[in-house]
This record gives sequence, C-alpha cells and structure tokens, in this order.
Amino acid sequence: MSDKITAKGNTNKDFAPHKAGQFLAQCVDTIDLGEKVEAFQDNPEKLVPKCVLVFRTGEKNDKGEPHDIGQEYTISMGDRANLRRILEAWRGQPYTEGQISDGVPLDKLTGNWAILTVAHKTSLKGRTYGFIQSVVGAGMIKERPGFEPYKRAEFWQERKDEYAKDAKAFRNMHNGPAGDVSDSGFPDDTDDGSSMPF
Repeated sequence: MSDKITAKGNTNKDFAPHKAGQFLAQCVDTIDLGEKVEAFQDNPEKLVPKCVLVFRTGEKNDKGEPHDIGQEYTISMGDRANLRRILEAWRGQPYTEGQISDGVPLDKLTGNWAILTVAHKTSLKGRTYGFIQSVVGAGMIKERPGFEPYKRAEFWQERKDEYAKDAKAFRNMHNGPAGDVSDSGFPDDTDDGSSMPF
C-alpha cells in the first residue's frame, strides 16, 4: 500500500526579496566564500572561488531591519567575468592589463558608494529574489545617507560552510586538489586618473 504523501510548495514567509528599482547604496562588506563545486554547461564539475559583495540601500525589511542585498560572483577578472564587468561599470573605466595582472583588492570596495539597479528573478524552486542588475558610480551625488552600523548576516557563514563541505567531498572524490580554475569556462561571473580606489 502506498504511503499517503501531500506535496506543497516551499513558502518561506520570512523571506522577501529586496525591492526592485534604483538605489543609492554603499558597499558594506566583501565576503570570501571559498571554493564552490560548479559546472557550466556541459563541462565537468570543478572548484571555483566565490565571493559576495554586500550593499546597504537604506531599505528595511518587515521587521524594520536593514534589508541589505548581496551578490555572489566568481573571483575572476577574465575578459568575460561578471565581476570584472560590474567593477568596470562601477569605476567608469576598464582595467589595464597591468592592473589585472597585479590583481584587484576587493576589500577596498567596502565603504564606496554606487547606484544599483535591482531587479527580480524567479528561481527554479519558484522563489522570487532580488539581484543586482547593474552598478554605476555615484560620484555626482554629494548627499549620502547615514546608515546604521553593519553586521554580517549569519547565513553567509552557513553558505561558506556548505561550500567548504562540498569542496572537501569533491577533493576526496578526486583524490586531491581539483587544479587551477580557468576563466574560459565560467563567464559569470596605481594612479590611473580614477577617483575609485579599486
């Protein structure tokens, strides 16, 4: 005799997406998530370094707490990487090959202001979430709001732990490190006259 089973949707009433629209925002955190097991199109799984940029927009959730928005990126400055595209739009100019070769210190993003365009998407599980569609500089806007002190949300550590667990299992399955991460398979994600420090 079959078990009696009722399937329902995942309705997490505590979760609401960040409002869509344009916002003057401050980058309040850059988070190293470690390596994530990921596959792109028909390529085999590999370990990919991930980070999160967290912005404070002044929006509040239904509890009256700051409703920050974070976006996950592959840590890559390759030609097709989303992180590079976002940073170049934000600073208003492309990076030189020398700057790319030297590396871009993401921690210097914290404290800088931007204008975000936030849009909504629906996940495969049917959940609507906010994502950062574009980031541009906010140099022309002189009046900046004062935000309350930022505290990193606990779920970022939970995500970091989840990625670390999966990465460990991946390494064990492949008997050692997964090797170098290649820019080519994963699109996303000095005084140069720029006023931005990155």
